[in-house]
Amino acid sequence: MAEYSNDEERLLAIVDFFKHYRNLILSIVISISVIGIGAYGIKYTQDAQNSSAALVYSTWIEDISNEENSIINDNESFDILINEYESTGFAQLAMLKKASALASNSQLGESKIFFKKLIDISGGFFGNPLVNKMSRVSLARILIAESNYDEALKSIESLMSGSDPLINELAGDALMGQKKNTLAIDQYNRAKDLYDDEASKNIIIMKLNNIQQVL
Repeated sequence: MAEYSNDEERLLAIVDFFKHYRNLILSIVISISVIGIGAYGIKYTQDAQNSSAALVYSTWIEDISNEENSIINDNESFDILINEYESTGFAQLAMLKKASALASNSQLGESKIFFKKLIDISGGFFGNPLVNKMSRVSLARILIAESNYDEALKSIESLMSGSDPLINELAGDALMGQKKNTLAIDQYNRAKDLYDDEASKNIIIMKLNNIQQVL
């Protein structure tokens, strides 16, 4: 895990993460929301709800497109979306976008609230597993930056059986923060084996080297 000399560096690290992956997050979420909306639209009542949510979402997008109305500001349309249409893909997309924007703006406390809410409403048999996963990963990143390693591991615990190297890397970061070096090395090695790009592999190698210096 990267070492931070002060809280400011730790905060900048998490902000940089959300800024760096912002376009990827938005592109994936747009695809997710379309799939989710199609699934929810099977029943008439759900289809009607999605239609209403779409109108509110469009109003919100128009509002935040105005330079005077940032995505992180309070907004009536956003409140309607998350309070009346939280099960729709439109509401979940809006929450994910706002949570990521808040994190990029160093408002980690508010960002965590939305990520936790997304985890709750996107879980379960009829939930959206991709939204749930992205929310858990994002929450874990923030918790690790805050040195809340126990909660970070709990956030991604349900994802540990998969084959996503990012999950293993995050687990390694949290375990390293807990001083569980042997377990951290195991997770980092799994991530290194699963990553298919050299840049990510090199980052893992650097983290492994940092552990070796501590041992």
